[in-house]
Amino acid sequence: MELQQQQGLTGDALEAAVEKKSADALRDQIDQLLLVEKGKELNVNVDAEVNRRIADIQSSSKIADTEKFHDWIKEQSGETFEDFKLRLHNQFLTQRVLSEEVWRNINIPRKEMEDYYNAHKKDFVREEVVLLREILVSTGDNSPAKVAAAEQKAKSLADRARKGEKFADLARQNSDAATAASDGELGSFKRGQLRKEIEEVVFAHDKGYVTDPVKTPAGFEVLRVEEHYAAGQASFDEVQNEINSIMAEPKGAPKVRDYLTQLRTNAFLQIKPGYVDSGAAP
Repeated sequence: MELQQQQGLTGDALEAAVEKKSADALRDQIDQLLLVEKGKELNVNVDAEVNRRIADIQSSSKIADTEKFHDWIKEQSGETFEDFKLRLHNQFLTQRVLSEEVWRNINIPRKEMEDYYNAHKKDFVREEVVLLREILVSTGDNSPAKVAAAEQKAKSLADRARKGEKFADLARQNSDAATAASDGELGSFKRGQLRKEIEEVVFAHDKGYVTDPVKTPAGFEVLRVEEHYAAGQASFDEVQNEINSIMAEPKGAPKVRDYLTQLRTNAFLQIKPGYVDSGAAP
C-alpha cells in the first residue's frame, strides 16, 4: 500500500490499486503452481541448474563450510536452506516449462536479428570476461597428511585434464565442491571479481587452459578456462542468443499468458469468496 500512497493514490483509486495488486499476487502464485505441476508431468529435471546457482551463491559468499553456509542463507533470506532450495527449484522449473512449451516455438529470422545487431552495436560492447570450471579437492581438517594428499590428488587431476580427459567428467567424479553436480561450472567473471593470484593466471590464457592447483581455505582448486572473451565489440555470433531473447519478448509475453490461461482451463481451481485471480480463464 505504501507504494500506491507514494504515487499519490487515494480513495477509490487507492482501493482499486490495492485490489489489483492482491489479484495479481494470487495470479502469480497460481501461475507457478500450475507450471510446477506441468513440469512434473513433463518429467522436467532442473537439479543441475539449482545446484549450479547454489554453488554460485556459495562461491560469492566465500563460506566454504556447508553448515555455516546454510545458516548464512537463513540469515539472508529468512528461509531455511531447504525452503530456499525449493523456491529456487520451482523458479527454474517454471522457467524451463515456459521455455519448452512457449518460447522455443517463437522463431526470429536470422536476418532480423542481424539487422537488430547492426542497429544496436553500441549495446554489445563487452568487458573482458572468462568462463570457468573448477575441481576442488578438500583438505578436510587441514592436517599435514590430508593437505599433502589433497595437493597430490589435485596435481594428478590437473595432469589428466591436460592430457585430454574431459574436465567436466573429472569435476563431476572427483570435485568436493557443490559445482560437481553441474560438471564443475563456476560461472563467468570480469576482472576484479576473482582472487588476484587466480585472476592473473586465467585472464592470461585462452580457452582450454587448465591451471595448476591453487590453495584455498577449503582445499586445492584446479580451474579450466571454458571461454575467454576479449574486451570490445562482441560479434553477432557471440550475442545471437541474447538478441533472440530481446526480440522474442514482445512476441512471447502474450503467448505465455495464453498458455497459462490454457492450463487454468484444464485444471481444477477453487477460488474462495473474496479472492480474485486476475489471470482467471474466461
